[in-house]
Amino acid sequence: MNKIGVLGTGTMGAGIVQLAASTGYRVTACDANVESLEKAQVYVREGLARLTQKGALSEDEANVSYDRVSWTTNVDDFHDVEAVIEAIVEKVEPKKKAFAALDALLPPEALILTNTSSISITDLASVTSRPDKVCGTHFFTPPPVREAVEIPRGLHTSDDTVEKAKALIESFGKLPVVIQKDVPGFVANRFLIPMILEACKLLEEGVASKEDIDLLVKKGLGFPIGPFELGDFVGLDVALDVNTYIHDELADPYYNPPRILKEMVRAGRLGHKTGEGFYKY
Repeated sequence: MNKIGVLGTGTMGAGIVQLAASTGYRVTACDANVESLEKAQVYVREGLARLTQKGALSEDEANVSYDRVSWTTNVDDFHDVEAVIEAIVEKVEPKKKAFAALDALLPPEALILTNTSSISITDLASVTSRPDKVCGTHFFTPPPVREAVEIPRGLHTSDDTVEKAKALIESFGKLPVVIQKDVPGFVANRFLIPMILEACKLLEEGVASKEDIDLLVKKGLGFPIGPFELGDFVGLDVALDVNTYIHDELADPYYNPPRILKEMVRAGRLGHKTGEGFYKY
């Protein structure tokens, strides 16, 4: 592949744009929201500047990388890409709407990849005429830094598509991990969500403060980050969306979203991206 598209330029989409551009791809970055595009441009410029400071890229290479990106609000600009990585909100219906639009627009051989962290690939692919060319590419926050990428396959995803998705991720300098069954939350979020759930329950029950829970997880269990810090970093709205999806799909009361998490999202306290979540930033 030489040219890819990224649909959605929030934190994850912007990180994927930077990663793709810095590894030689021409990138069409699309978002209906102009403000989101402008924030993503700043994110990518600053990210490339950090790579320059670390000696990973020269200043000229950073400028060339940035110039590989075309920024647009028009999804029709995806007409000549070889794959699109969808990175919009973690909700089923908006993703299905996006997938149907992409299917109608993209060249017949183009892949539709999704950064979903929990939603069924089979379900998303069902609205397209190319379910064999639909696959997950779940990056972790922030995409330029985290080493592994989940590759969840749907029921109809072809082996060829999986191999192409793996090759793309490897060309980004990342480690692809294929998830063989299309289960809610895949692998990573089946670990992450219970950790955040248990932390919220302990806090609600007054067992310990959020600071002490995070401290024990880091200094006792040896995790690099505590569950409340991680929730803020990922985005509490994203955590709640994933939690709710897994709960609804599995019909397991264990995954019933905790009240404190719902209240935080309702209050607009989403973590780093709003300046306040469980902690202030």
